[in-house]
Amino acid sequence: MNKEGVPIENFDPKPAIKRNAETARDWEYHEEAEYLYGMAVLFKDRFLDPILHTDRGRLPDPVISFDDARNRKVLASYTLHRNPQGLLDEITFNTVHYEDQDSKKVWKFGRWAQLETLLHEQVHLWQENFGEHKHKPGRVAHDKEFVTKCESLGLHPLPVVGSHHRVADGVFSQLMGEMGIPRPDDVPRVKGDKRDWFRPQPEKGKSSLHKWVCPDCGMAVRIGVNTDPHLVHDVCSETRGKKVFLIRHDGLSHTIYGGK
Repeated sequence: MNKEGVPIENFDPKPAIKRNAETARDWEYHEEAEYLYGMAVLFKDRFLDPILHTDRGRLPDPVISFDDARNRKVLASYTLHRNPQGLLDEITFNTVHYEDQDSKKVWKFGRWAQLETLLHEQVHLWQENFGEHKHKPGRVAHDKEFVTKCESLGLHPLPVVGSHHRVADGVFSQLMGEMGIPRPDDVPRVKGDKRDWFRPQPEKGKSSLHKWVCPDCGMAVRIGVNTDPHLVHDVCSETRGKKVFLIRHDGLSHTIYGGK
């Protein structure tokens, strides 16, 4: 009841948005949206919220969006709070990574990599709803709880950075096998390369400096050294009681947007 004694009706717009995506056959991302919505439900039922709890509701389904992130290093993003349309739980795929094939939009890195990306973003959604360490502005999005959850599902994101440094295995790989989605056979590209294994070739004319970040606080520096310089962040090292080395932060990334 509101203050005037009128019953408050809870309305969930997500089913209507999903139906619109599935029936908007003149929309270039219609088939992609239909497929990803279905996989999001499967991931929820299989991995993220498989058991019915009597003390809480189920994990919300995401709103699947497609937009140009204006940064080819971004694969996808999870939006905290509400998006400009007032919707929660939005996962947006960066359209710069789609190609036209046979009059269809196709994720250029293949289904396996695309589904790693979808599950990665859904783990953000899981953490915001059921995790002990919900994301706060200014805090590292890919923290220990996030990485631990991903690792339990077979994904291998780097702390802080979020990029996947090797192909997924575990229960994710098992599900891909059941669905007949082949594991990519051209990876890892370079032994020891800690970047997304499905990253594109670097663009010509870009800076040759490499970004290194502290895995604890996210402090970043750029230097022209290609090999590991073994940089130590003294402040975090003192906090931990042991040396904290900076890790490389190149290639694609998964982002989390704070929203408003």
